[in-house]
Amino acid sequence: MKITIVGAGIIGSNLAKDLAEQNHEVYIVEKDPEVAAKVNEKIDAKMIEGEGSDPNILKEAGIESADLVIAVTASDEVNFVVCSLAEAFGAKKRIARIRNPSLSQTINSIGHDHFSIDEIINPELVAAQQIVKLVKAPGSHEVADFAEGRILLRSFVISEKSPLRHMRVGDLKDEYSPWPFLIIAIKREAEVIIPKGNTIVEEKDRIYVLLPTNSLGEFLAFVDPDVRRPEKVIIYGATIMGERIARDLLGYAKEVVILEENENIANSLAGRLNNVRVFNGSPSEAEILKECGVEVADVFISASASDHSNLVCAVLAKRMGAKKTIIVTQQPDFLAIKDSLDIDLMINPRFLAVDQILRLVRGRGVNAVIKIVGCNAEALELVPERDSPITRASLKDIKFPQNCIVGAVFRENEAFLADGNTKINAGEETIVFCHEDCVPKIQKLFTRKKFL
Repeated sequence: MKITIVGAGIIGSNLAKDLAEQNHEVYIVEKDPEVAAKVNEKIDAKMIEGEGSDPNILKEAGIESADLVIAVTASDEVNFVVCSLAEAFGAKKRIARIRNPSLSQTINSIGHDHFSIDEIINPELVAAQQIVKLVKAPGSHEVADFAEGRILLRSFVISEKSPLRHMRVGDLKDEYSPWPFLIIAIKREAEVIIPKGNTIVEEKDRIYVLLPTNSLGEFLAFVDPDVRRPEKVIIYGATIMGERIARDLLGYAKEVVILEENENIANSLAGRLNNVRVFNGSPSEAEILKECGVEVADVFISASASDHSNLVCAVLAKRMGAKKTIIVTQQPDFLAIKDSLDIDLMINPRFLAVDQILRLVRGRGVNAVIKIVGCNAEALELVPERDSPITRASLKDIKFPQNCIVGAVFRENEAFLADGNTKINAGEETIVFCHEDCVPKIQKLFTRKKFL
């Protein structure tokens, strides 16, 4: 596949790296000479330095014969222009990063075809949705939804009180069938294990669990008996993301509080959100946090526009009594210091955007791709084509690559977990967990002809 990426920031550079490693023909356009030079040193792709909205630069970047154009600069306007030119020059598909919520809503309501865009990505909106899912799945460290939200992927760290500790994976299925779940992977220190029936779950393991939506409540109470539904949530930052999180948590948490440093923004938000308490002040001041009730907060979310402030405030909130802290950061290096600072979860909107785009790049049959943080593994939602190899026999009779497991199937509006006797039919959404190097082999099983 020939791919042109405009914008070599965190989203663009990470996409380029992944796609180049998968042997796609990748071109990158970047106007900043320093950024272009750094990316060019690290990624095996063709770098073109110049303005992304310049037609001549885009032609040099292969836009006229591109299978996919991805416009991910910091400017919505430039991304718009790139997609318009891409359509005019004949590019097959076009993706634009649009951060302005009113603009993205207008595009969605009128229709993408009117704007030369096949798909919009909004990293901040995706991050807000991710945070809300984490709050609503207390104890979970990673969340992803498949089959339009009917099949869930959640990860949990096994505590010393968890009933799963020291249990064999093969012993779990029958005993807990009233609310089915399937452990599809275990991360143990630096190793990722695709479990077999005799695999033992150990304390401190991070397990990745696939389950139907209606099993979530019971499983949350089972996996960690000490975890409780959060009653009080404090959000620092009345940003678009912070406001979206607050709106989505109303009715779930008993009390939602927003802390905002800018007085005008705080007053404006208080007028829009009647059921949310809004405080004006700096969260780096202990007295302000006390006034917000941080000592009894179940969750403290740092969602301001400042990475540094988000980090400092979350550390202070945790030390003052907040049970769980979540910070939003654009800095990938912050992940390395998360544990030393006792931060529970870090959300990087730009990395989430990369996941969102990858599903389109992977091509035939791929509905969604979720990269697992900290290991070379992915969860994929695939749809088998008619007469593809996966549809010709039961799973136990199909030769799968190592480090791969078929987890669940969505059939006739019902989600169910897969086992060796499951036979998958064409068109049924199927969730597969595997190491990254197995993806091409898995796709061959789901496509009728040779995958290119």
